[in-house]
Amino acid sequence: MIKRIDISMRKNAEDILNLQIPSYQVEAEIIGSYDIPPLKDTVDTLQSCGETFFGYYDNEALCGAIYKSRR
Repeated sequence: MIKRIDISMRKNAEDILNLQIPSYQVEAEIIGSYDIPPLKDTVDTLQSCGETFFGYYDNEALCGAIYKSRR
């Protein structure tokens, strides 16, 4: 199921980071650079980014996420 994620809730931001960091680490290895801004995100930066997040859930487990920028 796909649903909007309330990023203001700390647990949700932690769940996003638990997907985001390993994913961007793979990308960084492929391109040979670890200077990718999402690798530097924290719970606080996610909660204050102003973006809207949606997640794909299998039962209650977050399996994937996308975001929509407000720009």
